[in-house]
Amino acid sequence: MDSSSSDSKEETNIGLMTDVADNSMSEDSDNEVDFTDIDSLRLAYQEAISNNGMIASIYKTMQRKYKNACKEIELMQQEKAGLNDIFLKNT
Repeated sequence: MDSSSSDSKEETNIGLMTDVADNSMSEDSDNEVDFTDIDSLRLAYQEAISNNGMIASIYKTMQRKYKNACKEIELMQQEKAGLNDIFLKNT
């Protein structure tokens, strides 16, 4: 599998995870946690842990993409400088 197909699939997965997290969070905002009910507390805790895991995964992916984009920008700037040097030598 090439990297662009892999990146596209990864972006789709991130989008789906984000939608799930958004839906979960909006549903949770409608329900208040009853701090006197242990089941309500357990459910809220599990949802918080699940959302945290999704957010951490998305953050790591975005961090990796940001680093890759920075590297690509640096390579393009170096290529541009090289092309400018060649152009100046030929004029």
